[in-house]
Amino acid sequence: MSDYDPEALFRALHEAGVRYVLIGGWAVNAHGHHRYTGDVDICPDPEPANLERLAALLRGFNASALGLEELSPAQLPADPEIRMGSRTAATSPRSPTLACSTSCSGVNGGERELEYADLAADALSAEVLGLSISVCSLPALLEMKRAAGGPRDLEDLEHL
Repeated sequence: MSDYDPEALFRALHEAGVRYVLIGGWAVNAHGHHRYTGDVDICPDPEPANLERLAALLRGFNASALGLEELSPAQLPADPEIRMGSRTAATSPRSPTLACSTSCSGVNGGERELEYADLAADALSAEVLGLSISVCSLPALLEMKRAAGGPRDLEDLEHL
């Protein structure tokens, strides 16, 4: 992988069999507003075997975890160095930052959290860099963007 190679990251997730829903900037791109994003945001299926596959992939990248907010021990991969949390990011010299969110702020100013099951229920299948990827629906994306309310989120809302 080059220094910034999101296609290789998406391919690696696919080949590792990691189930996730794409959220964030790449989901914005998939819904038609094309803009640069320096990271890949996903909401992984919290099923333990899936988190283990994700952790193994990250270990293979020699990823380091940033900004950890731990889940319960039953939800964590076996490797204590890589823990999936509500705002966990893993980075590697060989990939863009991979931000893994097990829940995302939703309606009512973020009072309701959207989890993998919520996002997967109405996710779309979209082609992203030549791969079929599960992307959060436009209503879910708009809900997350409204709840987040940051400058980039507000700009995305104007264009979506």
